[in-house]
Amino acid sequence: MNILARARSVFKYLLLIVVVSITLGLTWLRWDAGQPRDDWFDERQGQVEAVVVTETTTIGGQRSDAVRLTSDSGMEIFFRVIRDDAAEGALPVLLVLGGHRTGSDAVELFGNVQNRAVIGIDYPYDGPEKVKGFVPIATAIPLARRAILDVVPAVSLVLDWLVEQDWVDKRNIVIVGASLGVPFATRAAARDERISSLMLVHGAADTRLWLETQVARRIDQEFLHYPLGTFLYWVAYGPVFDTGEHISAVSPRPVLIVGARNDERTPAGQAELLFESAGEPRRLRFTEGQHIQPNRSEIIDELLYIADEEMPFLTQ
Repeated sequence: MNILARARSVFKYLLLIVVVSITLGLTWLRWDAGQPRDDWFDERQGQVEAVVVTETTTIGGQRSDAVRLTSDSGMEIFFRVIRDDAAEGALPVLLVLGGHRTGSDAVELFGNVQNRAVIGIDYPYDGPEKVKGFVPIATAIPLARRAILDVVPAVSLVLDWLVEQDWVDKRNIVIVGASLGVPFATRAAARDERISSLMLVHGAADTRLWLETQVARRIDQEFLHYPLGTFLYWVAYGPVFDTGEHISAVSPRPVLIVGARNDERTPAGQAELLFESAGEPRRLRFTEGQHIQPNRSEIIDELLYIADEEMPFLTQ
């Protein structure tokens, strides 16, 4: 009986330790997620220390450069540039942040870029893409969190390189955030005034709600949606990349917001909330159908049509 009583007592203490540890961990995570990062962004950006450019040609005959930049802070960023090498004069630039699996391959969705340059940036994450099990997930989380913080200084490092290129129209560098790229593009535009305008595609003003929606698409148990969405929001430094807050700082530079009529990944009304949060000048457009993804060619075509139609607004 004494052994059983001692076992119960030990179990209670162990349970208490686990509960306290989890509570302290979540408290620290919430605190860390909301800390200001501007000084850290500056330090992490550093200065371009090394550049490696590999030049190729697309099937359509356009110039395609694969570029790897290394900062003196140790950060590395890879991106691809597509442009018409025969185009005359300085070219406006579309700097694209898409889904995490699309990355630099986003340039391939633009077809003939005509009299502009398009740049697709890889997210600076070098960890495993798919992880299963507690230990692999625990190992991947710090790598993912570092990559998330690296996106904004990485964009500015790309700009450091861009403004030194003689084919770039430095007055017209448009950043395009699509889906996952929306909060990063908004934060980058708010921080770096060399970005002349902002285009947001199928994104949300409320990142925490957007993450909760992604959880709900994969997990049926409704009681888990809010806590898991909130946990991911803290893990992903959600307060640092608060789209609804930072979009207002882009004004008076132009902001174009494109929503989807039947977006299955973004809560209803989020495009309108982004529009309300943005300063002037601003425009709101919609595509028909669902959320953007590379294999939905009709949506890509509609987005390219809208981008072409709105280029005078974005490059005013």
